[in-house]
Amino acid sequence: MFDDDYEYLPALTTALADPSEGKWTIDGWGWRIERIGLIQGSAGHGTIYDPLGPEGSGFPMRPGGTPVYLVSREDAPGQPVAALVHPGDTVPVSTEDWGDRVATPSGLAVLHADPSTTWIEPSTPMLKRAWAALHARAAGGDGWRLENLREMLQRASIDPADWPVEPVEGDFADDWLMIPDEAGTGTVLGILADPDGSNTTACLDAEGNTVAALLTFE
Repeated sequence: MFDDDYEYLPALTTALADPSEGKWTIDGWGWRIERIGLIQGSAGHGTIYDPLGPEGSGFPMRPGGTPVYLVSREDAPGQPVAALVHPGDTVPVSTEDWGDRVATPSGLAVLHADPSTTWIEPSTPMLKRAWAALHARAAGGDGWRLENLREMLQRASIDPADWPVEPVEGDFADDWLMIPDEAGTGTVLGILADPDGSNTTACLDAEGNTVAALLTFE
């Protein structure tokens, strides 16, 4: 059975049973489940991490791309509480009893399948897009995320002085953004996360096989 801490998972399991492709949203049970697209790239495993953080997690890639689903409350659809990466072919019906902490000190969780052995570079375009989007939020009076990101960039000895501060329209409107990678052959997903940290938990199918990874933000 699913952990009681993840009360949205029965709704998520029902949504994952829908084999349709493309982006879609399903509402019900007090939760919104949205299939936002595929993580694509040439690496055999995908990465979940904060590019300005000390650690990360991984997941196997599905041929052709790995689907990603976002979970939010029906009354707050622009604030994801979790993301599920589904590389398996079967539907998850339970979770492991424990998860792994993923530090997200910059407030940005990134998922990609770039084979690069460098840490920050696969996510540099996403950091720049977040930087600009958070400038717009700060201009509207919500500046804490921008100041937090500024501090983490300084700690990483990254100078954003020449980064754009005018956002692309729609960027992070619902706290997430998916863009092509720099090679133009894959995708990168960025989600605004809790700087105090996120958590990943393995999801199992009826046979006990690990078929998905759940990233939670609260």
